[in-house]
Amino acid sequence: MNLSSLLAAPATNPEARVHTVGERYVVIDDLLPAADFEATAEAFAGIRLKPVLSTIDPVYDGFAYRGGEDRQRLTGNADDADADDASAADVNAHDTPRWQRAVKEQITAHLGLLGAPDRADRLSLTLSAWGYPAGSRLSWHNDAGAGRIGAYVYFTHRAWDSDWGGGLAVIDEESRADAADGAALVDSATHPALILPRPNRLVVFRAHTMHAVQRVDATAGDRLRRTWTGFITEDTP
Repeated sequence: MNLSSLLAAPATNPEARVHTVGERYVVIDDLLPAADFEATAEAFAGIRLKPVLSTIDPVYDGFAYRGGEDRQRLTGNADDADADDASAADVNAHDTPRWQRAVKEQITAHLGLLGAPDRADRLSLTLSAWGYPAGSRLSWHNDAGAGRIGAYVYFTHRAWDSDWGGGLAVIDEESRADAADGAALVDSATHPALILPRPNRLVVFRAHTMHAVQRVDATAGDRLRRTWTGFITEDTP
């Protein structure tokens, strides 16, 4: 095997598995091999996170911690704009964190679920590090607007207990004008799916899907619910 084919090998763990598929979301477990996930978790721990208030309900959601935001094309790698030839692109693929390449691979593999089966070359994604401490949550919302076609959440904490809360709740239907908040959702015919924050788990879901982050329980202590999270957007022509 030559260097080029080695660097082009899939970043996704060969033993990754689809845990759940809904009409508008997919859950993928064991996204990275154990050693690569450990490296990802270690790198995340070194990111400087700053407290930010919720943009959904700053009064009752509390604050979370956020590390800056990057934006990349879905096809290719972080530095492809500087790649003059295939050899340079191979080096860029090697330098791009494996979790980023694996997330892009899985988003690309599930573009049909996002309603964009043939538009990979027209899509971008944002990448932000988030940490939710005990007492924080994120209220129901649907990520609509700003050219978004979907979003992803990749859990990077090393351990999590279901008693600590922080689950991702998803209503697996297109959001309706008459069910745009938590109060209206009580009367929804669709029960929410609760996706637990399992380490090394990736969730990809379509925009206009109501979802929320459960409040992180006090029993989590000083542990953060850690994720790489971002939006999948359609580039403006």
